[in-house]
Amino acid sequence: MGLRIDLAVLGALVVGIIALMSYEKGGLWHRMRSWLGGHDAPRGEVILADEPVSDPTTALDERRVLTPLAGARGEHAQEGGPDEPASDEPFDSIDFIVFFPGDVPVARDAVLGVYKQNEYVIDKPHRLYGRRVGDGRWSELIRDGAQARYGLLAFALQLADRAGPTREPDLNAFSQVALKLADAIDRPTRFNMSFERAVETAAILDKFCSDHDVIASINIAAETVTAFRGPAIERAAQEAGLEFGARDIFHRAGVRKGSALYSLANLYKPGSFDPLRWGTLQTQGLTLFMSVPGVPDPEATFADMARVARLLSRRLGGKLLDQDRRPLSDAGIAAIGQQIAAITARMKEQGVPPGGPQAMRLFPP
Repeated sequence: MGLRIDLAVLGALVVGIIALMSYEKGGLWHRMRSWLGGHDAPRGEVILADEPVSDPTTALDERRVLTPLAGARGEHAQEGGPDEPASDEPFDSIDFIVFFPGDVPVARDAVLGVYKQNEYVIDKPHRLYGRRVGDGRWSELIRDGAQARYGLLAFALQLADRAGPTREPDLNAFSQVALKLADAIDRPTRFNMSFERAVETAAILDKFCSDHDVIASINIAAETVTAFRGPAIERAAQEAGLEFGARDIFHRAGVRKGSALYSLANLYKPGSFDPLRWGTLQTQGLTLFMSVPGVPDPEATFADMARVARLLSRRLGGKLLDQDRRPLSDAGIAAIGQQIAAITARMKEQGVPPGGPQAMRLFPP
């Protein structure tokens, strides 16, 4: 069971606490700021090419983009103990957690004020949870009303994200805030693992993220015409069922409000389309792209994206290219689909299904 098994052993150190995956904050277009603003992107993001010249491709950073000839990269994570059952708790084994047990209920504002005053020193994703008095359900304090009161409290630090693994200085900063919270509410602290084990777990998670944080893309280059024109692009995208929206590009809407399964952008900087200049817009290429770990059914999503790519190519008079500027045939699309299937299988085997709550935390939109 790979990663899930290994992390379950770590979770066994938590007395009475078992995992439930939690949804990470999102908005797909936070990650597109580097594209549309012309800034350098951190690991795991894509930068569009410079102004149109003779090379209609995207320039990529470390994030892997699947191509028909790409190998199926990614090793299984270390193995560990038995499966851990799910519960209604919002944190899970990708977190370093400090618990604050106590018999006297604590008011939300008694904790939240101290948390807000000190959390700025923590760089990694973190959350403060409480088990509410009354219904006994866990919730994030920042989302509750001022009248909420809690029994057990939990302060969770995510052990890896796209910026890399959590390291000892991150754990020190987090623990200092936890101790201030404990002093404020006069409660003891209980950690779910040692600092040493947290650093080891963070390294495992970081490798998992590096191995599976991939993009599938299909480029459409102008062939029978000098360039694609704005009105034709808009009509073809609407015919394909894409919606113009966030960051001034087109999207295939996902199930969650504001989410997208895949998107269509200009292949050239700034990557976006100016809706006030459709009549004068011209570009020699478009790109469709999707985050493989970030959608619930990557294989079906890619198949639909490929269908739309063929439709746009026919309507606009273009040709399909892969990320290496090679013509992309049906066989090439099938090869990418096979790689996506392999990634999906590995993620499910390791307990982090694509598009699930835990995947959304490790691979936020």
